[in-house]
Amino acid sequence: MKKKYLQFFNATIALTALIFIFVLFSWGCNEEENVAPLYDKTFSNIAAPEILSISPADSAFAGVDEITITGNNFPTSPNKLSVFFNNVPVTILSVDANKIVVKAPNLVSDSIGIKVNKFDADQLSNIFNYKLISATLTFVKFNPLNTPYALTFDKNGNAYVSLKLDKTGDGIKKITPDGTITNFAPKGTETFWSSLKFGQSGDLYAARNLKGIYKVAQNTAPAVWIAPSSGIGNVTDFDFDQNGMLWAGGNNTAVYRVTQTKNVKAFPFTGIVRSVRVFNNFLYVGGLQDGTEGVWRFPIINPDSLGTAELYYDYKAVYPTGAILGITFSADGDLYIGTGGVETIVVVKTDKSSQVLFSGVLNPLNKSLFNSFYWGSGVYLYFIRQAMDAADAATAPVAIIKVNTKNTLGGAPYFGNN
Repeated sequence: MKKKYLQFFNATIALTALIFIFVLFSWGCNEEENVAPLYDKTFSNIAAPEILSISPADSAFAGVDEITITGNNFPTSPNKLSVFFNNVPVTILSVDANKIVVKAPNLVSDSIGIKVNKFDADQLSNIFNYKLISATLTFVKFNPLNTPYALTFDKNGNAYVSLKLDKTGDGIKKITPDGTITNFAPKGTETFWSSLKFGQSGDLYAARNLKGIYKVAQNTAPAVWIAPSSGIGNVTDFDFDQNGMLWAGGNNTAVYRVTQTKNVKAFPFTGIVRSVRVFNNFLYVGGLQDGTEGVWRFPIINPDSLGTAELYYDYKAVYPTGAILGITFSADGDLYIGTGGVETIVVVKTDKSSQVLFSGVLNPLNKSLFNSFYWGSGVYLYFIRQAMDAADAATAPVAIIKVNTKNTLGGAPYFGNN
């Protein structure tokens, strides 16, 4: 009897356990059905962006050009996507469903992978291979102890600079188009020249922020061409017109015309002139007058007559810092201003609108100084890059930089080289 009771008791316990397990299992299944899935099926229904083409095709200038990405499935708000060039996020300028316009990053490489990330899609776009090339090249690099000044070119494409070695003048150097540097002329009494330009005779003329103008022949010490006794004032810069007249300016109460027979005539203009350029029968001077940093121009009526000076461009009104150190023109009339500020070079259009030339590219660390520039052949503008602090490892090397301005009309003529 006892044995049967124990068997019944054990069977009851087993049955109770089975029922309990069944209830737990059923409850667990019901709970599982109520748990939200970790993967949202609606997320995958949004199509991934697709890149079909890029313009300009194949390559663009790093840090300069706007790039258009054409494709499909792009969002219409810049806040809903990002664009990467080799994992570097770039500035988005505009978007629509089939086009994205971005600013090329200052990232020079012949192997750039471009991709688009749409925030509400679960996949990135395809990767589009591209190139970013530099808008600038180093034409020639100098020893850190050397400081070049007064860049000019002859009609054969050779460059010339006045070189200062530490604190001592080192004469004028000639640089061939392939970058070979040779001695052109030994130093005279100057430490460095502030301006060098060729005249129509093929002679090289020089000025050094003092009264007078010099001529420099190859392998010969500079000789005085226009003496202070001629009535000329301090000459910082000069330029030639199409008739062979030399026009000069400096820190004076006048600008000056000099004929090839050494006749000097003064025209009233009180100010600090740092750069001179002749363009389209106007004499342009850049510098400071009565607190205004700007560019003035005089109509050249004839070799003995200048019209009244007018303020052509008020630089300080737009760019509060930096002085005008150089001016030149493109063939279509754009004024290029080399500055002592972080802007390096500013381009002024004929309607007086302006922009910094390749902002962030010519002086990305703000540790370099502009000295002078000269428009070479075609699209290329050359300028001297000096170092603020040669001992600073982050300072870019002292060099002559060759800039592709993208202006296919090139520079305005230098009449001394005609």
